[in-house]
Amino acid sequence: MINVSVRAIITAGLISFGTIAQAQHLDSVAPKAFFDEEKIKDISYGLVCPSGKTVKLPAPDTHLGFITQRDKSQRIEHTTQIVPLSKGIGFGVDVKLPWGAKLRDVEIAVIHPPYPGTDVTQEHWNTELKPRGSNLNFFLFEFPHEMIAGDWTLQASHQGRIIYSVTFKAVDPSRVHNLSGLCSGKLLS
Repeated sequence: MINVSVRAIITAGLISFGTIAQAQHLDSVAPKAFFDEEKIKDISYGLVCPSGKTVKLPAPDTHLGFITQRDKSQRIEHTTQIVPLSKGIGFGVDVKLPWGAKLRDVEIAVIHPPYPGTDVTQEHWNTELKPRGSNLNFFLFEFPHEMIAGDWTLQASHQGRIIYSVTFKAVDPSRVHNLSGLCSGKLLS
């Protein structure tokens, strides 16, 4: 009887120690996320695989001077804040507004490590958040100059106030094999 109790105590202690160590590891890796509960009813974030038709829209406050808008079939494919640096994988934030709410002139910002040979660390464009359906905004890794490991933040501001901000950690794809092939076979246009 005593032997069983001692084993139970030792096992419980090891499980507790393992849980603390895992939590500390996740805290040191897990990026930040925030949303304004007065303006946003629900938020989801993670990896996005591009699909469907595209339209280029002027966005003078971006490195390329435009953004690519895709049809409404985009969605969060996998909830995570860890993003493999792979061409054709995107990361994004989708929000739902309270019933009847609509936000015009919302500024979306992507804050990232500097592109090589430049001091470019931010991309900005304006959009509208609608009361129904998806309000997904995402960044897609398409060009070699974008493949920079580190923290990438996607945030939205309305009337000078941040209404959501989610930080993603972009990492070498070999570190996250399970995520690297997520968009394989999807239409990349």
